[in-house]
Amino acid sequence: MENFNSFYPPKPTLIRRERKGHISITVLSMIIFAITFSLIIEDYLLIAILVGVLLFHELGHFTVMKIFGYKNLKMLFLPFLGAMVSGKKKVYSQIEGAIMLLAGPVPGIIVGYFLLELGWSSEMPILVQLGVISILLNVMNLIPIDPLDGGQLVRVLFFAHHELTQLIFTLISSLAVMGVGLWFNSWVIIIFGFILGFRVKNMHKLYLVRKDMRESEVNYETTYEDLSDESYAKIKSIVIDHTPVLKDIEEYNDATKYDQIVAKQVDNVLSAPTTRDASTIQKSMMLLVWLGAIFLAIHSFFSMDINILLDAFQNR
Repeated sequence: MENFNSFYPPKPTLIRRERKGHISITVLSMIIFAITFSLIIEDYLLIAILVGVLLFHELGHFTVMKIFGYKNLKMLFLPFLGAMVSGKKKVYSQIEGAIMLLAGPVPGIIVGYFLLELGWSSEMPILVQLGVISILLNVMNLIPIDPLDGGQLVRVLFFAHHELTQLIFTLISSLAVMGVGLWFNSWVIIIFGFILGFRVKNMHKLYLVRKDMRESEVNYETTYEDLSDESYAKIKSIVIDHTPVLKDIEEYNDATKYDQIVAKQVDNVLSAPTTRDASTIQKSMMLLVWLGAIFLAIHSFFSMDINILLDAFQNR
C-alpha cells in the first residue's frame, strides 16, 4: 500500500542559525544593566550588590541546565527587568524543569540567610546588605506569577500541557503585576505588567492556532525535524490562515526564502516534547522546597532586629 504521506510535497529543510552563548555577550549585557540603573540610582555599591546577586541566581539555573544537557546556553541581563538564562533541549522533563527553576532562588535564599546571620553577628553592614538583597530578590522570584520562577514552577508541574489554563494564568499574572505597580506607583512594575500583556496576546494567537491543529488531529508536540510532510502541510495551511500577511510576503520573496519564512513560523507553533515524569510525591516535594525557601526568607527577617537592618543601609 502506497504511503499516503507521499502525496504531500517534502517540507523544506529549516536552516537554524543558532549562536552559542558567549561570555562577552553576558558581560556586555551586565555592563549595560549596571549603567542603566546608574541613571536612576547613584548608589554604585548597591548596583554592584544587585548585579552580584542576580549573577549568583542565574548561575544556579545555568549550572543545573548544563548538568541536564541543555544546549546553546545563554545568560543575559535585562535593564530594569533582571536577568535570564536560556537553553534548548530536544525533549524536556517535568522533574528537570522544576529542579532547574528552583536552582536559582533557593540557593540564593539559603546563602542570603547565612550572610545575614554572619553580618549580624560580626557587625559587618556589607554582609547584611548582601543578605537582605539576596533574600528579597530571590523570594520575590518565587511568587507564583508568570514568568517568575515561582509561576513557571506551577506551570511546569501542574499545567504544562493545558494551554488555555496557561493563557488564563498569564493574563491574571499580567493584571496582578500592573495592579501592584499602580498600588506602589512604580512605573517599572507597570511597564513589566504591560510587557506580560503583550505576551498574553501572542499566547492567545498561539492557542487559537494549536486549537485548529488539534481539530485537524495534527500532533504538534514534536520537533520540526520529526514532523511528517503531511503534518507540515496541514500546519502550514493553519498558520497562513491565522497570519494573512504571509500571503503578501510570498509576492515579494523568492520561493526558497519564502519557504524558510513559513518553515520558521511552523517551527514556532510546535510544542517542545515534554515527558510527564513527575509523580504526585515528587510534585509535593518540589512544592515543599518552594514553601520551605519562602518560610526561611520570612523567618530571617522576623528574627532580625529591624534597627540593624536599617543601620546597615543608612550608615555606610
